[in-house]
This record gives sequence, structure tokens and C-alpha cells, in this order.
Amino acid sequence: MNGHIDSQLIKSVCSEIEGTFTITFMAKGVCFDMNRLKEGEIFVPMNDQRYDGHQFIETAIENGAVATFWKKDHDLPPTLPNNFPIFFVDDPLEAVEKMADRYLFEVDPVRIAITGDYSRFSTKAVMKRVLGKSYTIHDTTEGSGNQLYVIETILSMPNETDALIYEVPSSKEKLSYVSKLLQPSFAIITEMDEMNRTSTHIEDGMKRSGTLFIDGDFDVDQYDWTADVMKFGYAEDNIFKVHKVERKEEVVTFQIAGVLFMDFELPVLLSRHIKPVAGVIGMAIHLGLGADKIYSALKSLTLEDLSLDHIGMAEKSVVLFDHGNVEESDVEYSLGMVKHLHDFDRRVVIVDEGFQANPLDKTLHETFAMHMSPPITDVITIGEKAFWVTEALKRVGDDKLNNKHFNNHAEAIDTFKELLESSSLILYRGANRELLEQIINELNRR
Repeated sequence: MNGHIDSQLIKSVCSEIEGTFTITFMAKGVCFDMNRLKEGEIFVPMNDQRYDGHQFIETAIENGAVATFWKKDHDLPPTLPNNFPIFFVDDPLEAVEKMADRYLFEVDPVRIAITGDYSRFSTKAVMKRVLGKSYTIHDTTEGSGNQLYVIETILSMPNETDALIYEVPSSKEKLSYVSKLLQPSFAIITEMDEMNRTSTHIEDGMKRSGTLFIDGDFDVDQYDWTADVMKFGYAEDNIFKVHKVERKEEVVTFQIAGVLFMDFELPVLLSRHIKPVAGVIGMAIHLGLGADKIYSALKSLTLEDLSLDHIGMAEKSVVLFDHGNVEESDVEYSLGMVKHLHDFDRRVVIVDEGFQANPLDKTLHETFAMHMSPPITDVITIGEKAFWVTEALKRVGDDKLNNKHFNNHAEAIDTFKELLESSSLILYRGANRELLEQIINELNRR
């Protein structure tokens, strides 16, 4: 899925152009980082305290850049191809920001913002599954409210997009920026406690005709809302009230008061995530989806949709593989899910050889450790790099966590078996999943 950045859109923010630039010019999007740039995108160099992005134009071209926005007071390298399109502007960021605003107006998708605690990630995944039955969806899996990623997301949006979905962390600055740029028609706040009151800034760019879907089990009436408010949750006064929750082996069923008395269904591991799903159901109904389509979408929901790979059970334990990225926001999400998936006696995190995507980043390992807290009960680390997590946990000094470190897998096998034979939810981060799968298969054959 690619954007549709044509010559007219570029000319609307840039009047001085060099190189070959025809009326048929087309780009798939923009990118501020030459290392993430995909073929067919426009490179947008940025300046910060570390480096001047203009210095990397040759690398961007090698990676497939089809053009660049260029700050007028910067000299051009003599090595640039003569036919390479260069769009001279006073400020590259300001130019593409204006372009994103105009492109949003042209495509005119339903704009949905999701904020709150870690569950905003799973809420977005459920929203994609439900709306995907009737809408062409565009969203991003990166950035979490970063200004540059928001712009990239908008300008990579296909022009046939029906709904644009963006999740934003509960940061006043990020929420305000994203809201003012996206001007969301709808927004979901997945949790409204005192620690999360900054989420109200999702309203900053919304029109008075917009609709907020809010966790109504907290005191949300204390805020002076300007948009229309729909409350979801278990409390009696919620418009979308959850009731008649029943667990049936592999699934959990529930009803939403007033919605055709239909039993909606989720995987049983998501029994503690019914409330934000109720918010998604409310928004989907508001957008005109029938209850039968919503039911069908939720019934087909899997842990894969939530970026968790469920590899099966041994005894009463469940093992999940986290195959997401390793940004701080991904850590927040994966550990949040471990803390709140269904009911288990023990909740275990295994870090095997550290973070494989960036094994030398000690800071990331320390950030990971900072998120470790009850109801997580056990942290198992294996290998030299993973020991950074153990070191960080010792500095935190949380004596409620059972932390064990092993130099290699041979030392850890007995602990693996002991965990698998108990009632444990295990999240595994590492590249050696075959060993756990082998142990699970052996236990299941008994």
C-alpha cells in the first residue's frame, strides 16, 4: 500500500525545482531516515544536534529515493545525478507537513485516534480487524506519536483509503500535535484514570462534531468535553455496557447492552480486554457496521493479530512469542499484555541472548527491566547480553520478582520444564524458540 504524491501536490508547497520533474511524476511517500527509506519515496533531510541529514542524500538515492526536499541555504553535492528531482524549500519539515495536511484533505478518510495505556495497541489491532470487513484501512506500526512518523504515515496512505487509524501514547505534546494534524473524527481513550488525564488532549484538534469513546468506569464527567462522548465499560450508566460475561473453554463470551442481545466472542486469553473491545464495538456501530459483521470479525481474531505468536500449551501453561520490534513502545505493549492476559499463577518473561534486532543496545535492555513489575512473577535471562536486564533489575531492587540468570540453554532447561508444568503465562523474547517448542512437545506427549 503506497501513497499517491503527484506533481500538483508537490507544487502546492514548492515553487523552485531542479532536475527532471514531469507532470506524470509520482512518489509512494516520504521518509526522513535514509536507512528506513523504501524505493519510490522522497527523502526529507532533517537537521538536529547529531547530524545534518543533507549529508546523506547519496545514500538515500542508493536506497531508492526518487526525489528530495532541500533546504535553500544548503549547497548541493556535485555528485548528484543531473536529472534527480530537487524541491527547494525554506524548511523541509514545514513543507511536507503542509503537504500532509493537503493530502489528508484530498483522500478524506475517516480519521481515528487511539490513546491510553498499553491496551491502545491491542485496541488498534481489534479496530483494524473489525473495520477491515467494510473499510480499506491504513495505519502505522511504528512511531507511536512521533511527529515525523505521523507525517510519513499520512503521505504513504493510498488514495483509496477509507479509514486512517493512529495510536498515540499519553503524552500531552504528542497527543496535541497528532490531534491537530489528523483532526480525528473519532477517538478512543482506553483508560481514564488520574495517571492518564493527559489523554484528554486528544480533543485538541477534533471538531465539535467529533465523537470520543471513553472508558466510563472512571469519573469522566469531571472533564469539560467539547466533542460528543460515548462511554463504554461495566458501569451501569455506560452507553455500551458490558454484561453477561462467560468463559467457555477456549473463548470468552459477552454482551453489550442494547446491541441485539448478541453474544460476542473473544479468545479466552483476552478475557481481561473485553472493555476496550466494547469501545471498538461502539465505534463500529457508530460507523454503520452491523452487529453480525462485528461478531464475525471478533470471532476470527487471533493472537497473531495482536503481534503475539501463540505456540501452544504444556500442562496448564501458555507460551507466547513476541515478534514485534524493540522500541520502547513495543516493550510497554508486550509486557502490558503479559500482565493482563487471562488468569495464571505465574507470569514469566524470558529474555534469551538479549534483543536480537539490536543486541548491543544496553539502554534498551535497561528500559525493558524498568517495565518489569507485578503481576509479572519471574524473569529468566540467558546469555551475556541478556544479563544487562538482570543487572538493571538488581539496581531497581524489586524483591517481588524471581530473577534467574543462566549462561547457556543447558543450564536453563530444568527451569523451563518446571515453568511449563505449572500454571504459567510465558513471554519469550529471543531467537531460539525451537528449544522451547521441543520441550513443549515432549511434555504434551506424556
